[in-house]
Amino acid sequence: MLRMSSAARCDSIPLDAMPDTPAPNLAPSTVDAPALVVRLDAPQKIDAQPVRYQSLWLLMRVYYAAHYETSPVSLASLKIRFGQSGEAGDLRMLVSRAFSDFARWGVAVGWGDDQLADVRLLPTRGRGKGPFWLARHEMSRIVVAIGDTTPGDPRRAIAAFLGLPQDAVADTQSPALDYVMQDIAFWHHLTLGKRDMQDGVFFAPPQAPSQGAAARRQRTGAIPSFHAAQVCAVDDVQRGIALLAETIVWRRMGDAARTKQTLATLAATFGANPPGSPTLRAMHWIVQAWQAYALRDEAGAFAHLQRIGDDASLAPCLVYNPRIRFESRNLQALLHKSHAARPGPMRARAQSAANALAAFSDALQAAFEADSIELAQHVAANIGLSLWLFWQGALIDPGRRLAAADVQRQALRWIGLSEWICDRFGVGGNSVWNTVFLLRIARGAVPVRRDPDLATLRASTPLAVDAFLDAVQPFGAPFSRAKGFTQWTDVVATTLADHEEGRVRFEPLQLANLWFEMLWFALHQDGDSPQALHAARSLGHVLPMLPPPDRRFFRDALRLMPRDFQREVRLAQ
Repeated sequence: MLRMSSAARCDSIPLDAMPDTPAPNLAPSTVDAPALVVRLDAPQKIDAQPVRYQSLWLLMRVYYAAHYETSPVSLASLKIRFGQSGEAGDLRMLVSRAFSDFARWGVAVGWGDDQLADVRLLPTRGRGKGPFWLARHEMSRIVVAIGDTTPGDPRRAIAAFLGLPQDAVADTQSPALDYVMQDIAFWHHLTLGKRDMQDGVFFAPPQAPSQGAAARRQRTGAIPSFHAAQVCAVDDVQRGIALLAETIVWRRMGDAARTKQTLATLAATFGANPPGSPTLRAMHWIVQAWQAYALRDEAGAFAHLQRIGDDASLAPCLVYNPRIRFESRNLQALLHKSHAARPGPMRARAQSAANALAAFSDALQAAFEADSIELAQHVAANIGLSLWLFWQGALIDPGRRLAAADVQRQALRWIGLSEWICDRFGVGGNSVWNTVFLLRIARGAVPVRRDPDLATLRASTPLAVDAFLDAVQPFGAPFSRAKGFTQWTDVVATTLADHEEGRVRFEPLQLANLWFEMLWFALHQDGDSPQALHAARSLGHVLPMLPPPDRRFFRDALRLMPRDFQREVRLAQ
């Protein structure tokens, strides 16, 4: 029986006596395993039986790597060979068919990072992601033939078949080169998605098909771009980056079902082959915590955040990675803020309020450490609203050392800083919370009366627009007259127009807040007017889209409106 060593450079040898029947089933020992004759010239065959070209190519590639290189074959190698030309179709299908052929041929090809593992014991889940390698006991079984003879220089012959440089130096490391030589479509789609995500374009509006440069400039939206990036990903780290980004978009859109679905896919991806990036795994738990927070599962959100600190491989991220520290502390602050806002013992609520302000302050510092001005604008807005709500509820400064007007001005200045950052740096995307927050603070000093009549509501005195513009200095540039800052109803109308005309997309909770503020300010400004009636009915249409806790919030908040308009909201639901 003919055998070839890894360094074999044989003269031509007749193959008349070579077996032409399929090899027996795979065995871990090579004592009785027959040779596997691989014919590289057309028509390609293994043991005289026709074979798929792609399956043969992968077998020869792992054989070549085992004999002449020091590393396994990455998925990027297959993508370079087949992914761009399209001749092999889906790479996952290619790999699946190849391993079916390997089993039929009785040859042990493995996958994953442990090249000493018994191939029979490897889990098939994650097999399509590589890297691929030939089991050691198979290295001498395979006999390469061209025609009826073995080639005089098998390495050169195999390299020619594989399309590799024939003068490559032996034992050259290839993964790094493979990685940078891959099609950069993944990074293209990921970058497009990030830009659309930043601009709040989650799904681009329909457009007429374009050609050439115009087609390349067309925006598809963040979600389609992240989907395309996942298709182009060559490993789990890339796939995880795109999945994580998609999950964040679904969460921002308020789509709990899609968020849960992508989180499950992300968890499965990490579970099959944990990526080497602790940042990605930490962000995975943070997004899980955000999902729990969105579902009002505060205990679950805290537990997911705690997983980061409890995992020895992830805990350093909270110290050395300011982005992870920001995300963790910012969400902790929101959780403390929620606890402070609920009825309960004042001592516990006051402690939660203090914890929230401390966590927001730490998050603000972490945002600047991370050199992320976008994160800074988010937390600045939350500091402004929390400062006012906590002071108004006597959870901070219970002795009233500070005057109401001073706290209101400082809270608005924080909102102004956030909006000024959005305006100056072009960040903030589709966030409308700054507008909601400043409107809430502007009417925040109005005495709370349950079920007021219209005259009582109109007699109240919210902060005037001019007073707001004075208070918000030196961050007043974004609050121009062109954006409606002449009266508060114009501010809301201008903001809603962006959504209704498709320039941005607001989630239901944002819309509900906007329509609530429009209703209150329209009643205060013009009384029983068509604008107020439209706002009441629009609010009623949005409320059924909210989860029960948010609906309860607005049910209670509507007691600040006259009964007739409470009824209009209910009738529209």
